Amino acid sequence: MIKKFHEKLQEITKNVNLMGRLVQEAVEGATTSLTEDNSEIAQKVIDGDDRIDDLEMRIEQDCLFIHAEYQPFAKDLRLINSMNIIAIYLERIGDLAVNLAKITRRLEKHKAMFMTPEILDLVREMAKLAKTVLADALKALKNHDAKLAAKLDEIDMEVDEIQRVIFKKLFASAVGNDEINKEEFALYLSNISLATRYLERIGDQSVNIGERVLLFLTGDYKVLHDDMNEG
Repeated sequence: MIKKFHEKLQEITKNVNLMGRLVQEAVEGATTSLTEDNSEIAQKVIDGDDRIDDLEMRIEQDCLFIHAEYQPFAKDLRLINSMNIIAIYLERIGDLAVNLAKITRRLEKHKAMFMTPEILDLVREMAKLAKTVLADALKALKNHDAKLAAKLDEIDMEVDEIQRVIFKKLFASAVGNDEINKEEFALYLSNISLATRYLERIGDQSVNIGERVLLFLTGDYKVLHDDMNEG
């Protein structure tokens, strides 16, 4: 019975790691489509989201089964609960990647009209950092690296700061510019703001994954933030 329990636990862990790789690919594709105006890559991200959703449901079902069948406790219980919640965070990141991919199409015309090289470079840097914090979160999960998991928030703060800089520069570019098409610029501003918001949320959800890694490794619930259940 103990052997079957550990086999099932290994299967859950394997599927969470697979889900992590698929989500990383989705985020990579979405950020590339956004910065390089590649609608073909954007569509691949959108089409691939069903596989991520299917994995999340399978992991949830397996976690419920192992709870009912084996009634785990202590560290095993923390690990199973954390895997279930990490899968939820990964599914959310997958959805954010889809949202980014969809924005690629909406921004196509407006980027040519309004996007400056400075703003594009900032978006690229923000995307790079968001991908870094996600990669580190998944590395901490796979390697059970508490030290790395504890450092994720430092990178996420850089993501937040770039988002603030982008907002300031976007709004400043419209002030006193009477020649700008205000209706078209408003659409551009809305979409680029959403894009940076999605990148910021990818960073936040990645930090949440790191917190769950810390929880199942240490058993210390103080590592969880008050906003752990935010979407």
